Amino acid sequence: MASWLVRNWYLIAFVACLTAAWLAPAFGAAGSALHPEVMKPALISAIFLMCGLSLPTRTLYAAIGRIRVHAFIQFFSLALIPLLLLAGDQLWGSLGLPPPLRTGLLLAACLPTTISTCVALTRISGGDEATAVCNSTIGNLLGIVLTPLLVLAVTGRHATLPAHVIFTQLATMVVLPLVIGQLVRAPLEQLVAGWRSGFAIATSLLLLSLVYLVFCDSFAGGTPIGAGPLVGVCLLVSLLYPLLMLISFTMSSWAVLGMSRPERIAATICATHKTAVLGVPMLSIIYAGDPQLPLLTTPLLIYHFLQLFTGSALAPTLRAWAQDEHAESPTSDVRRPTSEKERAIR
Repeated sequence: MASWLVRNWYLIAFVACLTAAWLAPAFGAAGSALHPEVMKPALISAIFLMCGLSLPTRTLYAAIGRIRVHAFIQFFSLALIPLLLLAGDQLWGSLGLPPPLRTGLLLAACLPTTISTCVALTRISGGDEATAVCNSTIGNLLGIVLTPLLVLAVTGRHATLPAHVIFTQLATMVVLPLVIGQLVRAPLEQLVAGWRSGFAIATSLLLLSLVYLVFCDSFAGGTPIGAGPLVGVCLLVSLLYPLLMLISFTMSSWAVLGMSRPERIAATICATHKTAVLGVPMLSIIYAGDPQLPLLTTPLLIYHFLQLFTGSALAPTLRAWAQDEHAESPTSDVRRPTSEKERAIR
């Protein structure tokens, strides 16, 4: 029991945050003693400072040569998934999913891969960790610029703040802390590398605090999520995520990409993940003051936990498949020579 609690502390804390926000929303809502108008920007900046401190740029440089692999992952994550969900938007509406939750699905689709979860799941699944780290870095740097543009293009809705204000806030609350973190990391890389788990825990706690404040505003404003729509979006995401994983895994077997089994595992995980660490803060900026913000972020939070559960459940199977040289791949398994540089990375 104790080991289960330790492994799942984040999920337990998430439920606790939602429960606390529901029971006493006034405590964390606008105008409360917590001063969320000050705390939210501070939490967002702190999250990206942690990201800057934890992103290993040297590993990114070492793995950058696998251009086709990186291009596939970023194309799938930032182009194909938004297009697929946009194509299905009318279908979700015909099934009775409310517009805010449908928009929330599109917003989640516009986000890049996770910052740390995809790397951790790739590692325990026997995948190529260098590929995961590289694409986590590339994806989240691209996402700072591309996600606001994709949001406007895919949803057809302008944010509640003018574009120049959004990008100014993104620069000061996202880019600046990220750059500061990288600059601090550079001379202290060996020391900072040992704090990796600490950064992950700190980032999780900061994100939980931000989620709590967002949902306090939701419940205080009288915009609760009905049981029917909530169940509907849970079922829809539960079908969509495994389907996206299957499509990504199948496409990663294409001979033109030349991926090894560990790289296919990394590609499947990274291409289908969506970051809540970047997503919740960024959507909080883009939709600042919008009373439907909690509804817009709900599909992302559901997707976030589903990808964590699914990845953990599949890890033993994927690890065995990666290690078994004689196993038959579901599709053609393309292997490539490994250079001395790549062996050093791995």
